[in-house]
Amino acid sequence: MDLATDHALTLSPTARHVALREARTCWFDNRIRQELTVREILDRFTDGYGRGVKQGPCIRSRPSFGRHHSALHAKDGSEPARQSSSFPRVLDDASRTSETISDMPAHPVTLTHLSAALSKNEWKALLALAKSHRAALGFLPDSAFADRVRRGTLAVAHAGGQLVGYCLYDRSRRGQIKLVHVCVADTARRLGVGKQLVESVMQHNPGASGIVAHCRRDYTGIDRFWEALGMAPRAERAGRAVQGSTLSIWWRALGAPDLLEDAALTGGLPLVVYDTNVVSDLYASPHVDRPDRGASLGLLAGWLQTAITPAVSSHVDIELNRIQDEAERVRQMNLSQELLRLRWSGAENGATLERLRASVGAAALKADPSLTDDLCHLADALTAGASFFVTNDENFLRVATSALGSDSMLQVIRPHELVIRMLDQLNGPSYRPRLLATPALEWLPATDVPEGLLVDAFISHECGESGASLTRSLRACFAQNPSRTRVLVDGTNRPWALLSDRVDGPQLTANIFRVRRGDAAGTTALQLARHLRERALESGVTQTTVSDPSLNMVSVEALRRDGFDVGGAAPVATLIASARTREDVESSFPSTAGLPAADLERRFWPLTLLSEGIPTFVAPIRPRYAKRLFGLQDDALWSDRKRGLGLSREHAYFSAANRALPPEGSRILWYATADDTDVLRRMVAHSRSRGAQRLSPEQAHDASSHLGVYRRRDVDAAAGKDGLVTVLRFEDTAILPTPLGAAALDTVLERHSVKPPFLSFRQVPPAMFDDIVAWDGHLA
Repeated sequence: MDLATDHALTLSPTARHVALREARTCWFDNRIRQELTVREILDRFTDGYGRGVKQGPCIRSRPSFGRHHSALHAKDGSEPARQSSSFPRVLDDASRTSETISDMPAHPVTLTHLSAALSKNEWKALLALAKSHRAALGFLPDSAFADRVRRGTLAVAHAGGQLVGYCLYDRSRRGQIKLVHVCVADTARRLGVGKQLVESVMQHNPGASGIVAHCRRDYTGIDRFWEALGMAPRAERAGRAVQGSTLSIWWRALGAPDLLEDAALTGGLPLVVYDTNVVSDLYASPHVDRPDRGASLGLLAGWLQTAITPAVSSHVDIELNRIQDEAERVRQMNLSQELLRLRWSGAENGATLERLRASVGAAALKADPSLTDDLCHLADALTAGASFFVTNDENFLRVATSALGSDSMLQVIRPHELVIRMLDQLNGPSYRPRLLATPALEWLPATDVPEGLLVDAFISHECGESGASLTRSLRACFAQNPSRTRVLVDGTNRPWALLSDRVDGPQLTANIFRVRRGDAAGTTALQLARHLRERALESGVTQTTVSDPSLNMVSVEALRRDGFDVGGAAPVATLIASARTREDVESSFPSTAGLPAADLERRFWPLTLLSEGIPTFVAPIRPRYAKRLFGLQDDALWSDRKRGLGLSREHAYFSAANRALPPEGSRILWYATADDTDVLRRMVAHSRSRGAQRLSPEQAHDASSHLGVYRRRDVDAAAGKDGLVTVLRFEDTAILPTPLGAAALDTVLERHSVKPPFLSFRQVPPAMFDDIVAWDGHLA
């Protein structure tokens, strides 16, 4: 160390202390000492920072050697120098400036994390880039860079062999990525280098729970950079600048949802997303004039809070951050943190946003610039699978309704309309197949989907399951039973359900039984329970059980409703795949004696009870509606619709008929007639009635829209001369193994003295139902 000591003696006492400390840090770094001598370290230090040390200003920043702001700006003790700052221009703008990387305009950007392979030239280039932007970045000693190289938390970008940017960050004990510097060379601005650097940092830290940056509010233009990364300002704190400053704390959640977030999204309640104007109505100071505050405050009613999952897009924080009044801005940002923030998932959100922008059109966006923000909220709500988006913006209501279309699962409504809707639904059905009707669902091998995506989508936090535990379970299923471990995805490859089953002797066992979080969870789980029974039938077994150790309450309730016995160690169901009399069933299962027919058939599905004397009705249905209701295909007589979860559990049928309406609990025999799409004239299925009522077309559609099969114009067309329509709700539809038509049907009708044609609902003898269901080519 003699050389270092001799060199340091030429400095003042304070500067010498600082220089020697810097030299010692770099000297004992195994990755640096092989490339640099102590003299070079001190030369570098005094050349780059010596002037400041000798003159004294850096002494004021000396306590910050061990504490560096997580910021993309100057050390907070210095004032921002916007003209020399690289950060407002790091943003990957769609239109690039004429500035390009010198001598390498066509070279791609390569991203790496520095390690022991760091060379002397790379080290010098890194420090030179940092020093060239010191006015904006603030003072950071060389030892800070050496520390990050040693820890593996310094990413760099190269293009054409030149260093064009770096990202220096820390990892907190809570698993957060804390950004310290993001620096891009002047010649590489507006090329998206800064965004690529931060994204590479996130990819390099897959276990991170979030990424955070503290940035001064007075850095003009930098907000767009954070927004492009999916980050949003969650809070503020005072800075340390001599003349005073405020830091915005930008945040983006990463990884799996935390316990509270997972619990909120897995509760099976409708997900309701609030617009920023609604958030301000709820949380603005009393003296702030908010014309629609009264209507919005109705959303805080206790009964409503227990019936929905309220949430907001992270773009709400971006809009609240624009409020100029500091006290009001801080108030609204802080109070609104009680609302669930939707995750930003990058490519999926971006693609949805672009589709919405294209649908709205450039002219509308130019006429009303606020629509740009509104569409960000809408895209996040769509990606999250929300049921409602609540706003008071009249123009956006019109634009969104047009952009989404009538078949969208997301409804854009006003606050009071949500209150009315939820009041109507409080005693309404919990099964809503409309939530499953829009996506084209199909089963794929789970091995076709990234493992991390499966863990994020289906981890059961409420059961205390860890990501590592689910990963181990998945890998065991992949190894032991890959062909029967499947994931249900929609047209955008978003996962909806995960199922892994195997045949164990006389039963089918589901090792993994999961559904996607959200308000469709209950409906999906109920369909998945029936799908599991169908898998058991296909496998030739008569019993199925669910052994998933992390089965959440939504799934347990769905299995119970499907007839599974959930009182034991694992939910279990027995299947009776034939038509039998009650006596046959009760002799084999004495504990079921006295159960109503509907409960008995659900418990042993696909059991159909015979000789029950249940009132029976024939319901004529046109082929075009039969195809929509039951999945009748053009290339096959009668089959399940090509959807991953099969035939829906409950439906509604609309008719002009006003006589012989099937009461609740009665049997329905479906007779497919003829129309311009097909000629069938056959008995094709049977169902159980949930009751019928006469309503106006508007009332009929609203009352049954959750079932999702018919459009409003279909309901209008079904109205009778009195302007009313009959709404027949039915459930547990089963396709007849042998549809009856022509001579076979004539034989059955003749036996029971029933004469065709069937032009409207008609009651027939219960024994006719038995003969049709049990038909095997001849009458018993």
